[in-house]
Amino acid sequence: MKIKSLSYILIETTDINHWESYARDVVGLMKNQEKSDENNLFLRMDESPFRFQIQKGDIDRYGIGGFELASKEEFEQAKIELTDSGIVFETQADDIAQIRCVEELISLKDPAGNSLELFYGRSLDSTDFKSTQDISSFVTHGMGLGHVVFGTLEVEAAHNFYINILGFGDSDIMRMKFAPDAPESVLYFMHCDNPRHHTVAMMQAPTPPSGLVHAMVEVETAEEVVAALDRAVENNVHISSTLGRHMNDKMFSFYMQTPAGFMLEYGYDGIQPDWSNFETTNSAAPSYWGHEFNMPEA
Repeated sequence: MKIKSLSYILIETTDINHWESYARDVVGLMKNQEKSDENNLFLRMDESPFRFQIQKGDIDRYGIGGFELASKEEFEQAKIELTDSGIVFETQADDIAQIRCVEELISLKDPAGNSLELFYGRSLDSTDFKSTQDISSFVTHGMGLGHVVFGTLEVEAAHNFYINILGFGDSDIMRMKFAPDAPESVLYFMHCDNPRHHTVAMMQAPTPPSGLVHAMVEVETAEEVVAALDRAVENNVHISSTLGRHMNDKMFSFYMQTPAGFMLEYGYDGIQPDWSNFETTNSAAPSYWGHEFNMPEA
């Protein structure tokens, strides 16, 4: 199986207006006016009809990640491989496919309980993307939205699922302690069939109430990262981490809280390895410098 990219994220919210102002005034995303209504907010960051679907609900939480396959043939082969591996999945109806702007999709869960959708044939929007904050562009072409990091105590089972079932590869394996007297935890950073250093990571830690540790979006310049940090501060968004430079993917970034409770990493300059001659790394620490975390009170 060859997953092309993480194409979209669905998020449940109790306050769509909060998400709309956060996306517009801080992140710099564009509202898809035609698809959005009082119960759904569709946010664009490129030529795709949306990358974030914010859906009105009873909680504030990450919901689903949508992963793309290259063709109907690969989609059908993926279903065969899932069946042969004993993985239960559900074929979604045409109305759900229409909402996601895809030809066909199936839904399933990974061993950590995270909801996934696999699909093929996503449409493009006919209107040009224009950032609300004059961002030159987000780094998505051929690599999808960005990446997501999950927390789970079932980290080995989840890692095996993404490697052996979904066909991801290990980019970096990090072992670290979150406190001097804490046991060692492992983080698996995994890439799919595109140059982004990692599209999914699994952290050995309890699953957070938000359902996600963080998601990442990438821009074209360091100045746009710093400008986003300034906008976050001006809009009273909690800054979860200072600016820093990661050790494994070399990303220059900061982290801020989203209205759903998980963090959004806003980054620049992530490496794009050539997987044909890449060897999995073992980073000694998360960052070369910076990234001092200050999490909000629960």
